[in-house]
Order: sequence, then structure tokens, then C-alpha cells
Amino acid sequence: MLEKKNRKRDAILKAAGEIFSRFGYEKTSLDDIGRAVGLNKASLYYYFKNKDDLFLELVLQETRAFNAELEARTLAIPDVRRQVRFFLTERIRRYEQMIHLTSLSTEKVGELEPVYRDLDKELHKKTTDFLTALLKRGVAENHFSFPQQPSAVVAETLLHMLMAFEHDVVFMSRKNDQYSPLDFTRAIENLERLLALILR
Repeated sequence: MLEKKNRKRDAILKAAGEIFSRFGYEKTSLDDIGRAVGLNKASLYYYFKNKDDLFLELVLQETRAFNAELEARTLAIPDVRRQVRFFLTERIRRYEQMIHLTSLSTEKVGELEPVYRDLDKELHKKTTDFLTALLKRGVAENHFSFPQQPSAVVAETLLHMLMAFEHDVVFMSRKNDQYSPLDFTRAIENLERLLALILR
């Protein structure tokens, strides 16, 4: 019984992900999601308390799945220098998709902010720990050298710079034309320049 419920729950989350990504949170209703999986709105409440609960579960699941997949793909690359570059540039490539999935009105952001904050802390720590481990291995293999700073500080700095590059693209794009697609080419170029300065 529990397995069947979990399968249905997964099907609902999959359908919700496609609909939220296409139409955004505000324009998606539980009726839309129910129709996509052959359930009425009332039946959805058996699996999720409300639309917010479903949405947050989806964001959590999507983000954790992406991070797990990205870490596995990164570790499959043989050279630690290429691992660091791949890990950071793929995070930028994923950012646009996450922005569209999680775009919310100011009012709704305020309501969900505490949950987002906890999720962000969890993911930031996991990401920092993973990147720190890569940098430490690079130092041990004599690919990187950070004589003044420990690897954890360098990892934290790289992630803050990456976020600044991402936010700069979003800000400039929305300032010029809020409906134009986001182009993260410049953010990746800036990241590459930064890595060339920091990583030997």
C-alpha cells in the first residue's frame, strides 16, 4: 500500500514539475496537476496538504536530485582541475531552469521564505563541502596552491562569486527586457576567468 502511494506521489511530483516549469507557480492550479495524473483536486490532498506543500516538496526533490547527479558526473571526470570547472559551470547552466521553476510573487516568497532559507542552508553547506573536498585533493596532488587560505575559504569564495555572476545576468536581463530569455554565457566566461586566476 505504501509503495503504491509513493509511486502515485512520485507521478504527481513529476507532472507538477513539468507544469510549474512551463507556467510558473502562480498560473498553475491543483486542478491542472490533478488532470495531468488523472486525479481530482480532492484526491491530491491525500498526498499533499496544499499547493505550497507540493511545490516545496518538488523544489526540494529536484534540487537534491540535481546535486546528487552533478556530484556523480563530476567525480566521473578523471582530472580534478576539470572536475572543479565542470562542477561550477554546470551549476550556472542549471540556474536558469531553477529560476523559472521557483519564480514566485513577492507575497508568496515572503510566505515560503523560512522554508527556502532552511533548504538553501542545507544545500549551500553540501555544495561547499563537496567543492572543498575537490580543492583539497587538488592541493594534495599539487594542481592547486592556496598558501594564504584553506581550501574551505577558497570554496566559499568561489561559490559567492558564482552567485554574483548569476545574479548579475538576471538583474541585467530583467532591467533591459523582463521577458527575454536569460543568457548565462557571460557568467560562464567570467567564472572561467576567475578560475584561471585562482587555480593553477
